[in-house]
Amino acid sequence: MLKHELSWSASRAREFERCRRENWYARYLSWNWWGEEPRGEKYKAMVLKQLGSIPAFAGTCVHNALEKWFQHKQAGTDMSQEELFEESRELFREGWRESSTDAWKTRPNKLTHLEEHHFGLEVSKERTDRVRQLFEICADNFFNLPALEPVRKAHPDTWRAVEALDSYQFMGVKVYAVPDFAYMSGEETVHIWDWKTGRQREEDNFQLLTYALYACEKWGIEPENIRLYAAYLAVGEVKEIPVTLEKLSETQDAMSNSLREMRDIHYNPDEDEVVMEDWPTSGAPKECPRCKFREICEGADALTNNKSESIQQSC
Repeated sequence: MLKHELSWSASRAREFERCRRENWYARYLSWNWWGEEPRGEKYKAMVLKQLGSIPAFAGTCVHNALEKWFQHKQAGTDMSQEELFEESRELFREGWRESSTDAWKTRPNKLTHLEEHHFGLEVSKERTDRVRQLFEICADNFFNLPALEPVRKAHPDTWRAVEALDSYQFMGVKVYAVPDFAYMSGEETVHIWDWKTGRQREEDNFQLLTYALYACEKWGIEPENIRLYAAYLAVGEVKEIPVTLEKLSETQDAMSNSLREMRDIHYNPDEDEVVMEDWPTSGAPKECPRCKFREICEGADALTNNKSESIQQSC
């Protein structure tokens, strides 16, 4: 029997910090939706939890297409720049069909469901054209950026991770990490890469530094032998994040503080009553227009009553 357990990742920490009520909807109210008969609030929360936006889904398509490029290389075959672009575009088209035709309802926790369709937001041709352009630019930069030459040339025998979900224990809690790509140079140095299709954000550094901690714990790599890179494929820039003992210590302290706050109010929704005072709408009103749960959250009532105020994100 599945048991609700506290876990941590950089994305979950951002969610918790952004709005505790959002975190509650995603991690607690939606728990055990599969056992709810008839379908009710748990199922609804799960459906909203699974919503993606066009920019986020486009980024997922690029990630999945790159994963296929690595799979081809591992099998000894080549995937061209045009094929990488076409793979991204076809993945987007497939997800768009799942979302726009309600096919997602056949497997609501697995198939693509976009918030633009769910909330009835208008999607202009200009916006979808930008998605196509994003795929073209990302494919071009992956194949031609000089800074990515070591990635393209890395032999499969040196690879340590390709989009592989893994975890390790920290403070008695499972911590998740999903390095996009990692390879070894020589016997001691690991290079960890993260593909980005959006703009640079300070939180990108933190996420990669958590991957450095993962490399220390799971692969036994010394901090001085870890190299971190954020590849911003949409703009053709690669940023190397320095790894120092001081930065790793600061990252670990931030993880510790985040986990303590989560643990203080964690409960088992299968057995315990929720104390709603622990889960305030702390993201309101700033985060409400973009929140997946805005149609069921009282903190966003004023905004959900006027869809024209919803913020349309761009790629």
